[in-house]
Amino acid sequence: MVKIKAKISGGTRTLKGANAFTSIRSYLSTARKHATAPLTALATLTSPNIWMPNTP
Repeated sequence: MVKIKAKISGGTRTLKGANAFTSIRSYLSTARKHATAPLTALATLTSPNIWMPNTP
């Protein structure tokens, strides 16, 4: 997936950019697995109520 992103926008040509991309992608993937809309999860990042998955 990182390679596709690099071909389209060139935003992940550095290691720092690739790490940022994979961190965001992982966060959104976890949100989807916990039935939280990705846009909602991203929106809560700017509020004091950051979405975190429930842990057992």
